Amino acid sequence: MEQSKSVINNPSGYMFLITVCMLYMSIMLCNAILTNRYVGTDSFYILGGTLTSPFVFILDDIIAEIYGYKIARCVILSGFSAQTLFAIVCQLIVFAPYPTHFKEYFDYINILGTSFLRINISGFIAYIIANLMNSFIISKWKVLLKGRKFWLRSLCSSAFSEALYSFIAILMMELNSIPLHDVFKVVLISYLIKATYSVIFAAPSNLLVNYIKRKTGIDVYDFPKKFTPFVYLTNER
Repeated sequence: MEQSKSVINNPSGYMFLITVCMLYMSIMLCNAILTNRYVGTDSFYILGGTLTSPFVFILDDIIAEIYGYKIARCVILSGFSAQTLFAIVCQLIVFAPYPTHFKEYFDYINILGTSFLRINISGFIAYIIANLMNSFIISKWKVLLKGRKFWLRSLCSSAFSEALYSFIAILMMELNSIPLHDVFKVVLISYLIKATYSVIFAAPSNLLVNYIKRKTGIDVYDFPKKFTPFVYLTNER
């Protein structure tokens, strides 16, 4: 598609894409590391990552809206590959031999040990399902609505995908850590927080998307015929 080629031929398009991707990757790492930091009281608490993960969906919407489904999917898969590499490196270094005077060993174990690897794997499964579905929905609706009402499409796609992510991720991450009835309470509270983020940032995201489109001239329509996470689509439409 001709519009897809504009991403390649437009240096300013790359500038914005790289900036958004760096922010996307930073938030992913914050989300993974802060997940086991519970925030709240004994009767009302959430996972720390709940306060950062909504931005991943917001950025995913922005990337899919401007650069298309294929690039959004590439960012999602590349992001989790990078996070997995980070998690593996952490395991190798955290569990390496250490001198007796090093007193912070167990602090590193608690934050970046096997629990972090479990969070990464659980998050990978949940995000691959939820974020790819999110990109798929917003890309499909972009074609159906002829590019109009990004804020509404973003709200609707995020509402569905964040509910899916919250249930899968928190269930897998915390089932062995907190009682089952608390898991469902945490899922509900987390989803309500994410939905609130989506509403608050709908208008700013819409302004940012319109600005980047005007600045770069990029506005890709690539409705995916197949919903296949790991096999790239052909150029046929």
